[in-house]
Amino acid sequence: MMIFATFLLVAGGIYLIGDFCQFDMSVWEDASKGSRFFVSTLMILLTIAIVPLSLRLFKFERVRQDLICRREKALKWWGILRIFCLGGLLVLNTFLYYGFGFESTYGYLAVVVLLCMPFIIPTLSRCVSETSNEEFHEEADSSDSQL
Repeated sequence: MMIFATFLLVAGGIYLIGDFCQFDMSVWEDASKGSRFFVSTLMILLTIAIVPLSLRLFKFERVRQDLICRREKALKWWGILRIFCLGGLLVLNTFLYYGFGFESTYGYLAVVVLLCMPFIIPTLSRCVSETSNEEFHEEADSSDSQL
């Protein structure tokens, strides 16, 4: 939970410094159109790839089996990886929004990632449900009844 809150605080800090303190962070405002296009395209593709991957990470078979077999260690590892992926995107898009002089593309990407963050909050009930084996028993029962 501490890592999750840290990413939100860092992104919030960048926002406060950029908007309320009116600190000029636009270091790449005079960048060429080619470099602006490249960075923008890269961040859009990264966001499109990483957001669904992070949200569905615990549904992949290898990760699911690891969560069931090694419970606490696997949950810590995969949970931290998921938080770092989304949190890193949030901080990077927020920083690029101000770095390129209020470029709206990065602002929208940061909002998309911020809207996805509540779905990965590491609560106790979520941790228990993600490491339980109930889903596999239900799938096995339904496949046996179809035979």
